Amino acid sequence: MEQPYFIPQPAEKFLELERPLVFFDLETTGTNVATDRIVELCAIKLHPDGRQEELYQLFNPTIPIPAEATAVHGFTNEMVAKEPTFSDKAGDLADFFCNCDLGGYNIKRFDVPMLMEEFHRQKKYPVAISEVKLVDVMAIFHNKEKRDLAGAVRFYCQRDHEGAHGAKADILATIEVLKYQLLRYDDLQPNTTFLHDFLSGGRQVDVSGKFIRNEAGDIVFNFGKHIGKRAESETDYLKWMFEGEFPVDTRMVAKRIYMNTVWKEQLRHWLAAQKVVENAALASALYATIKFGEDIFPFSTHKEGEKLTVTYLDEPPATYTFLHKDAQAILLQLLDEQLTAQQQTTEPAL
Repeated sequence: MEQPYFIPQPAEKFLELERPLVFFDLETTGTNVATDRIVELCAIKLHPDGRQEELYQLFNPTIPIPAEATAVHGFTNEMVAKEPTFSDKAGDLADFFCNCDLGGYNIKRFDVPMLMEEFHRQKKYPVAISEVKLVDVMAIFHNKEKRDLAGAVRFYCQRDHEGAHGAKADILATIEVLKYQLLRYDDLQPNTTFLHDFLSGGRQVDVSGKFIRNEAGDIVFNFGKHIGKRAESETDYLKWMFEGEFPVDTRMVAKRIYMNTVWKEQLRHWLAAQKVVENAALASALYATIKFGEDIFPFSTHKEGEKLTVTYLDEPPATYTFLHKDAQAILLQLLDEQLTAQQQTTEPAL
C-alpha cells in the first residue's frame, strides 16, 4: 500500500487522539443523500499510537452516474461497471469505520449522512452519531477564513490543490489543512473532542442539526413548530420524524428519544406496581444490582445477548426486561431521583 507522503510519523504526531480518527472523502452520483450513491471512497485511519491505515474503493453505484456528476469527479458508468457494489463491501467497510471518530471536509453536511445512508441500506450501523466525534476541517476553515478546499490549501499550505475532486487528493489535502490550522491558531486544541465541540459547542445531537442540547443539557427540537421544546415532550412529532424522509441519523435519534419515553413510562409503572418507590432499601438494592451487575436480594438478573432481565423475588415474582442499555440508564436515573428525594425529606433541618 502506498504511504501518503505527508502524514506525520509517530514521532511527529500533531493530534492527541483518544481513539482512531478516520479522515474520509466520497465522490458520488449526486448530492441527494437519500437517493444518490457512492462512487469512490478514500479513507485514512490515524491511530493514537501513530499507526495509519488507508482504504480505497471504487463502487458500482447501481444507478446511473449523471453527466453533471461525471463533469465534477470524472467517473463514468463504464469506468465502474465491473466494480463491487457498496453491499459487496459493506462488512469490511463497517469494520474499518467501527469505534472511530471521523474527520474530513464538509463531512457534517454531506459525507457522514451519505455514508450512513449507504450503511443503513445494508442494516449496518458502525457510525453512532451520539458517540462519534466529528472533525470537520471545512467548518473550522469557514469559521476562520471563509474559503473552499482549494482556497484552504492555498491559504494554509501555500500551494495549489492539484487533483481537486479526486477522493484521495481531497482527503490528503484535508488532513494537511488541519495540520496547518492547528499550527496557526493557538486556541485550537489538537484532540477530537475539542475540535468536535469547537463550532457546535457540544450541543449538536444529529448531523443534520434537527436536534440540539439546550443550556440545561436537554435534547430539544431545532426546527419546525416545536423548535426549542424538549424532544421527549412531543412523542407524536418524534414518530412522524422517524417514520418520515429525514436523513437516517436524524431518524435514529428521533426513534431513540421516542423509545426512551416509552421505557421511562413502563419503568415508572413497574416500580410503582412493585412498591419500590415506597421503600428506600428496595430501591437501593435494585440500583446496586443494575449499576454494578451483581445480584442483591431480593433482585436477580439474567442476561441473554443484549437483553437484561431483572426479577423481583416477591410472591409472585415480577420481571422487567431491558431491551437496550438506555432503559437501564433510565431506571438508574429514576431510582437516583427517588433516593435523593427520600434522603432530603429525612435529613434534619439545620
